[in-house]
Formats: sequence, structure tokens, C-alpha cells
Amino acid sequence: MKPIRMYKNITQENGATVVKSDLEALSIENLIVGGKLGNNLAQALFTSIVESDAGFAALINTPLSRQLRAMRDASIAGENVPIYGEDADGNLTLKNIPKMSFSAMTSNPDDCCVIAGDLQVCQDETILKAICIEKCEKELNRMVAAVSGASTSSAVYAAYKQMLISEGIPKSSLPTLAQFEQLSLIGQFITLNMLTFINGLLSVEQNGNIVKRFSGLAQVYARPDVLPISGSVGIIEAFNQVLCRMNIIGSRVFAGGFFLASRTAYAAIQQEVIEKRDGKYPTGWTVTESTETVNGFQMPVKKYYFNNLPIIESDLVYVDPDTLDGDIYLVPPTVGIFSGVPLDMPGNFILQEWEKKTSPFVHFNESATAYPDCWTACDRLTNFGGVVATDANALLKITGISAGCDPEMYQGIEGMININSYAPFIA
Repeated sequence: MKPIRMYKNITQENGATVVKSDLEALSIENLIVGGKLGNNLAQALFTSIVESDAGFAALINTPLSRQLRAMRDASIAGENVPIYGEDADGNLTLKNIPKMSFSAMTSNPDDCCVIAGDLQVCQDETILKAICIEKCEKELNRMVAAVSGASTSSAVYAAYKQMLISEGIPKSSLPTLAQFEQLSLIGQFITLNMLTFINGLLSVEQNGNIVKRFSGLAQVYARPDVLPISGSVGIIEAFNQVLCRMNIIGSRVFAGGFFLASRTAYAAIQQEVIEKRDGKYPTGWTVTESTETVNGFQMPVKKYYFNNLPIIESDLVYVDPDTLDGDIYLVPPTVGIFSGVPLDMPGNFILQEWEKKTSPFVHFNESATAYPDCWTACDRLTNFGGVVATDANALLKITGISAGCDPEMYQGIEGMININSYAPFIA
């Protein structure tokens, strides 16, 4: 089998992880498909990107994600919400929502009363990291574009305009070339955020020091206090172990949660969770059947639930490039996303920031470089945040799940399975 191509050209600049956007995998053609711009070009593209992956959409809408979003909004509004701090190493941290509990009650053999426990308040922290994407243009190319009205994306822009016109979009509503290039960069930025919040980023060495990687969902579930369950025993047996854990902790703790599965792990569920001879599914499993409209056609769809929690497939969850084995995360309602840029409405927010002369999220830079380029102009979009988990006992992951398919079936399409086909995250 051909190895999956791995990207390694990420850098650290002023503590922020920078991903160069001139990668072929991050090109406009690979990110903008179909009539996404049209009349509402300020928001339609971003909504379609965020909602294009059901797993990310579920993660950004967990109860904790909504609480963190409210905390951020209250802080921006000027309310006294002390949500930021600093750890012993000088890292910017998010002070997680406090949890209160009582210490154990005790008693002595001859005492008449039980001795009450003490009220305890626990508030841990999540390290927040920055991530940004930049697009640079040589000054010569910029001058040529100003004179000729053409740029490196002109051909794609022309083709896209014709596609919109053929779909009935009036010419007065078509984006200009400048708007198209602006939206394409913002669209890539949103895609980069989605990938980062799920898979995190590498640990990068800078000046002899290891810069801690962005705390994505994968990093949270890599902690030693998270229970791993081997998927090598098969889907049914692995989920039987999950059921044991959920029953001990209490199913109410997981209400509002979900299972997040990679594509190959989801394929294993489809193959193993089947009706028995009596017409019933294995213990704990519920399967519903419905239809969905895809490209104008009605398609039958099966949806899987375990212990009343939905199994949600995500194209963005990392798949092992050598074995093509996948993972499944149990995501309780106590896991959520904290993002400086409000990813629930990224289009309006970033476009407003773009118009500001100084913005912490949108940066413009013109700098001298070595001959023969002499000058470059760069646009950079930045965000910060991390995935927060407030109850380690409720976290578990099933790892090393085989899709049950002959590896030859993936010959030539490995890049379509692995998230490295979108952006350079795993080296």
C-alpha cells in the first residue's frame, strides 16, 4: 500500500503555530464546492463548512461548549467574569467552571452522630494556545494583479462565477475577485480550526524548547487518566466494556453526550452491529432507518445509538496512516470547545475584524525579503482556545478499531481517508 503523504511544514512564530496556506491540499478548489457563496456570501460559506462535519457540529454544541461560549460573551461584554489565568510555566489558561462536592462523611464507634464532610471546590485549568494561517503574495505578483486584474486564483474564480450564474445567481450578487480570495482564506481558516479542535497540533521544538501543542480533543483523550479500551476485541465486546463503565458512573452523567467515530471505525460498526436471528440488535444498541435527500435523490440511512447516545461519524478524526485503524471517543456533556473566535458565527465576526485598522485576530504585514522577491505582503488570521474537559471519569476512548476491509480496498484513496489530505497536522 502506498504511504499516506505527511505534511511537516508548520512553524512557530511568536508562540503561535503557523500553517502555510499555499499547500495544494488547502487550495481553493479543494475547499469551495458547489453554490456556497451566492447572495449571502458573508455567511453561507462558513455555515456550510462548520456544518459539513456532523462530529464537529456536535462538539461545538455540547452543553459545556455553550456554557464556555456564554462565559466568553459575558467577558467581552465587560462583565466581571474571571475566566483567564496563568499557570506556573507562564501559559495562558482558561479557568474551568468550578465543581463543588463534599468530602467523605466519617464516624467514630461510640459517637451518636455521623461527622459531616467539608464542602470542597475544585477548579482546574486548560492551557490555551494560538493557531493562525497566513497567505503571502510576492509584491511583483501583487502589482501584476493590480494592473491586469488577474491573480493565481483567477481561473478558479472565473469558473466559479460561471457556475453561480448557471445556478441563477444574478450578476449583481456575484463576489468580486478580492472578495472571493478573502472568503477562500477565511474558509480555509475555519477548516483549520475544525481540524485543530479535534486533532490538536504537534509538539514543536523552538530554540531548543518544546512548545506544547494545541489542546485538541485527541490531546485531552491522550491523558493518562482517560480510560482506553482496545478495539481489537471487536465492536460488540468493546462497547460491552463501555456499557460497564457507563453503568458504574451513572447513565445520567452522559445524557446529552455522543460517540465520535472516525470513518474507518464507523465502517466497523456498520459491519458488526447487525440484527440477530430474532430481529433484535445486540445489547445496548438501537438502529433507526430513514431517508435523506442527497443530490436530489432519496437515500436510505441507518443511524446507530448505543445506550441512547448517538454514534456520529466524522471525516476529521485522525486515522492511523499505516494500519488505517480508527478510534471512537465517548464525548460526555462535560467536554466542550473554548474558542476566541466565535466559530458559531465565524463569517460575520471575521469580516468585521477585517475592516478594523487594528485587530487581534486579523493581521496584515508587508516586509522586505531576500532577492529576487524583495517584498512580500501577508494576510494572517489568528485564533486561540482549546478543548475543555471537566470530568475525567466520564472520558474513554476505543482505540485501534479495524474497518474489517482488505487493505487493498484503500489502495490509491488513502489521502481521502486521512485528515492529512486537508491540513498538515500529523508528522
